[in-house]
Amino acid sequence: MMDPDTPRRPWWALVAAVVALATAVGLVVGDRPAPSESMAVSAAAMEVAPGGEVELASLPADHRHLYEAAADDEDAFSAVRCYCGCEAFLGHATLLECFVRPQGGWERHATGCAVCLGEARDVVKDRQDGLPLDEIVDRIDRRYGGITQPATT
Repeated sequence: MMDPDTPRRPWWALVAAVVALATAVGLVVGDRPAPSESMAVSAAAMEVAPGGEVELASLPADHRHLYEAAADDEDAFSAVRCYCGCEAFLGHATLLECFVRPQGGWERHATGCAVCLGEARDVVKDRQDGLPLDEIVDRIDRRYGGITQPATT
């Protein structure tokens, strides 16, 4: 039996408090922007893929296509910065160096790097769509620039 001097709290007060808290949490969490594709890419790029030479024939067909595109369109691939962080670890100043070794041959790094592959796919598509090179560079910078900042300017 309840003591008559103990105040009674109606059950609805507890329900109202829980609903208010859930609403507040929903407003805070719901106000966050949805994860962008570049954020997903950045999670995949936390570790820089290793460098070294690779045989083109050993790569998956879609990767081979991007390697060949880099070699065929050096102007575009050398104008685009790579934003995966490889510049600091492998000395790659441009996306071209992620695919084509300066001394000749194919660079292993790009085939293991989601950022390099993503940038290359975008360059190839934008070139096929006829975009001017300066617009391609700007689009890559906007899309991938938040992942890492290049070590040099």
